[in-house]
Amino acid sequence: MSVWYEEQLVKDMMSILGGKAIRGLATSFASSNIYIGKSGLLTMAKLIEAIIPEEERRALIFTDAFTKKFAKNVIQYCDFCKIKYEIFSDIEPEVPIKNIEDSVKICEEFKPKVLIAIGGGSVMDAAKATMIKYENPDTNFNALLPIGDPLGLRRKVRFLVAIPTTSGTGSEVTNAAVLTDTTRDPPKKLEITNGEIVPDMAILDTDFVEDMPPSLTRGSGLDAFSHAIGSYVSNWGNPIVDAINISAIKEILKYLPRAYKYGKKDLEARSHMQVAAAMAGLGFANTIPGIDHSLGHSFGKIFGVHHGLAVGIFLPYVVGFQAKVTDRWMDLCPLFKINTDGKNKEILKNELLKALKNFMQSIDTPTAIKNLNEPVISKEKYMKNIEVLANYADNDGPSLFSYRALNFELCKKIFEYAWDGKDIDF
Repeated sequence: MSVWYEEQLVKDMMSILGGKAIRGLATSFASSNIYIGKSGLLTMAKLIEAIIPEEERRALIFTDAFTKKFAKNVIQYCDFCKIKYEIFSDIEPEVPIKNIEDSVKICEEFKPKVLIAIGGGSVMDAAKATMIKYENPDTNFNALLPIGDPLGLRRKVRFLVAIPTTSGTGSEVTNAAVLTDTTRDPPKKLEITNGEIVPDMAILDTDFVEDMPPSLTRGSGLDAFSHAIGSYVSNWGNPIVDAINISAIKEILKYLPRAYKYGKKDLEARSHMQVAAAMAGLGFANTIPGIDHSLGHSFGKIFGVHHGLAVGIFLPYVVGFQAKVTDRWMDLCPLFKINTDGKNKEILKNELLKALKNFMQSIDTPTAIKNLNEPVISKEKYMKNIEVLANYADNDGPSLFSYRALNFELCKKIFEYAWDGKDIDF
């Protein structure tokens, strides 16, 4: 079954949103309550204790096999505030839709008033999707519109709590979730957007992220970087999210290399990256992700590349692609310490793309697909799949909202350029 954003009629109607004035109508802003530091878990537990009667005080804790070890950090506060709990630790990577059926069954038996997600994007997104299906079993994820389609959530679940164990997805503060439709061949990512799945509380505590390995630090950081830059150059900005995205980019440029290099030895960098990831999440969730996510969703799913690395590798191509129709990219030049005095746009664009690539390469991130080693992809295999790549990217949610009109042929051409690392010139 196709998703609403894949329908040709919807694509044709999106042309009316090409004008900046019309895009400016999308000025609502939603956020979780964000608790930064060591008091967040106690604040969460005491709030649950204060609002939910003891006989109804039940929390379902979501983890995956890796993040299950963090459940003990939360359980001690549940015990302290007389919150009964169960743990669902079977969340699979990139959340197949069938995985949600399993978690909903647990909800129907346990009847939780609180859902607590401890993990990366997959775990947090699974909790969001579970809440939808638990409260509205007949919801069709393929037909769930981002606006004008109220779900009426919070009738069964009072609080959705998100505790990220990575610093990148921003799912702890967003209205978005990504699942995997395994009925497609190859499987395809499915994006869900609805204002009612924004978590009520986000807890940013370095205890949950300090042991991230360098590859995950880099990958999740690139995801946040892509959120902020892709969203900013998408031309959907308003003064609130523009300021947040710019701040997120500054934080990532300063602290991601430190977090990548020093890990838990630099908890200051860890904490700043947690905040940067949340800011970037707020940035794209209150505008739209850039088409780096359409390209990366397709590329990452087909070739098994980590999501953050998959979207990050396309950032230079997205900036170059959108630069043909908007000057928003010019605002990024000072962030990369590029002197703009007396230079024409072409020179500035080339300098920005070079600075962006240099930053990515400074954290061991290739900017050409042929140089990727996680995993190594042969040119023959890449080109054999390029039409599927282009089709999945063209029919991905963010592509629908691209400021520069996107289609199958353009997606294919971007993928061709990305193989060799060639700057966009079309």
